[in-house]
Amino acid sequence: MSVAAHLIVGKREEPFLGATLESLHGVVDSVFVNENSGEPDGINARVLTASRFAREGRLFIDSAPFANFSDARNRVLALHRRHGGGEWAAFIDADELHRPIAATVAGHLATLPADIAVVDGYTRHYLQSFTWYTAIERRMSFFRVTPNLRWERPVHEQLVGVSGATLAIPYVYDHYGWVLPMRRQAEKGRQYASLGQAGRTHADADLDDEDPIDFFRDFWPRALRYDGDHPAAALAVRVELERRDPGFSARVDAAVREAQTLRTHATNIVRRAGFEYRWRGRFLDSRARRLMEPH
Repeated sequence: MSVAAHLIVGKREEPFLGATLESLHGVVDSVFVNENSGEPDGINARVLTASRFAREGRLFIDSAPFANFSDARNRVLALHRRHGGGEWAAFIDADELHRPIAATVAGHLATLPADIAVVDGYTRHYLQSFTWYTAIERRMSFFRVTPNLRWERPVHEQLVGVSGATLAIPYVYDHYGWVLPMRRQAEKGRQYASLGQAGRTHADADLDDEDPIDFFRDFWPRALRYDGDHPAAALAVRVELERRDPGFSARVDAAVREAQTLRTHATNIVRRAGFEYRWRGRFLDSRARRLMEPH
């Protein structure tokens, strides 16, 4: 049984795109992409076409202007159907990286009963550093591609027409979007606001005198320490980001220490335990356990 990855790439440079594609090797057989930058020779397009998936004829691109996220996802879905992408798809963004165990999970998808339509994992959201994170949240990782599926909502798109139940498994992978610089976060916020998301936005001119430490000040009290490893594909991006802004990681460490009081430490101990309990508790489900077991 084949598994495909579904991906959207736009105008903004995606520093983790190459690493994302590398993390998908052995997990999926093909990659379907909506490339909506309107720049066929842009940086993201070059990364896509240089990938192993492209070299091996396993990368399929739909080039169309960006309207909203559900439109882009539906274009990818149409591309999947047009090229016979198989029964299952991996839902992934260009700043997320899978772990090697994902290949085991993907290999077991064919064993799931027909009434399981979605498999959820959990993503760890890093914050301006590779050593701090804010949450481990449940995330749709794989879904069964059936005729009635479609995406709705212009932002934070939602899959509808799902014909079956969802199985959550004890698998944690990595989201690096909030590692990227302040101006990138502001640009993303403006795009989401243009699609209807509520919340404060920041013009680039407003950030000329803004210290990134101050920009993210509301997040420092909730930061949780991470001392684990990272996917090998992420390491080159980490080196480059630290080269561009040497010393920033140390400033983040200092900001977190300053922001966290005894009360926030206590709260964060409870939060960390809650995150661990939620994803590790999935081992109690025998079906979820089987998806994680070696072939």
